[in-house]
Amino acid sequence: MDMKDSFSTKADELALRDIYLIFRERRFTILGLTLGLALLTLGVSLLWPKTYTSQVVVSLSLANQSSQQLLSNLPSLAGLSQGFVDLQSTTLLAKDLGVSDPTRYYKARFDDKRGLLNLSASGRTAAEAQARAERILSVAQNYLRERMIESARSNIRATVTQTQLDLQAAQESLKRIQAELKTSPDQAQSNPTIAAGLEARAVDPQAARAANPGLTSLSLDESRFRSQVAQLQARIDTLTQFLNQPDAINQLVGQALQVQVLVPPAAPLRASFPRPTLFTVIAAVLGLLVGVLWAFIAEAIRPREMLDEAPRPREIVSK
Repeated sequence: MDMKDSFSTKADELALRDIYLIFRERRFTILGLTLGLALLTLGVSLLWPKTYTSQVVVSLSLANQSSQQLLSNLPSLAGLSQGFVDLQSTTLLAKDLGVSDPTRYYKARFDDKRGLLNLSASGRTAAEAQARAERILSVAQNYLRERMIESARSNIRATVTQTQLDLQAAQESLKRIQAELKTSPDQAQSNPTIAAGLEARAVDPQAARAANPGLTSLSLDESRFRSQVAQLQARIDTLTQFLNQPDAINQLVGQALQVQVLVPPAAPLRASFPRPTLFTVIAAVLGLLVGVLWAFIAEAIRPREMLDEAPRPREIVSK
């Protein structure tokens, strides 16, 4: 048992010695690949044209519009923001952004959980990146505001149409009541029994106790429908006038759509690409790995004659 342990220990020592001898023999190759690849990467990184990126973060939210029925059916911010993100891969925003291919310089991403719209713009200089970031921020704000304004206008038009239908129904009811008033007798005698029966059926006491309950009830209905027609007509006039005032709609949408720029466009301090220090470190690590791998491969494919002529680890250990 002791002999086996001793043999295993010697085998391990010889294996480590073999690895050491391989590294020692191939040290210049390993160091050359490591330093060469690192210096080559550093040189290319320094000569490569720099790219600067400016980041913008925008918080989007809708104010509570429960009291404003005109803005009750506005589209979701997630849908609008995702629509703007999808437009980056088309030519619809190319004119506004000033480039033929927006995806080359601009990026947009919407975080639905946080309600954040992340925008970025790249340029050859820090100033150019900042200018492009300001441009995409302005384009995004205009896009969201215009979509909201279109939705608000659609809501107002739908409200006007519904109000016109209600006005039509109220006018027809008013005409029918006025026709019945012309055929109703003017005089009649008040009957307490009839009045009590009418009140039991939830008829207005003023009409039930009148000398002519039917005429009184029709007169009250006529007054109510006249008032309803006047209110509906006034509502139509107000909404129609509101549609012809773009500034008022813009102000209304501006109060509903809350856009807060958390990270404004700024000139970056360093280039986003290339990263000489990071790339050089990565290249050095890769060069070291390639050098070590090449050392083992070279040792494995070495001709047998050269291996026989070389000093063996066992002989070295025995000496």
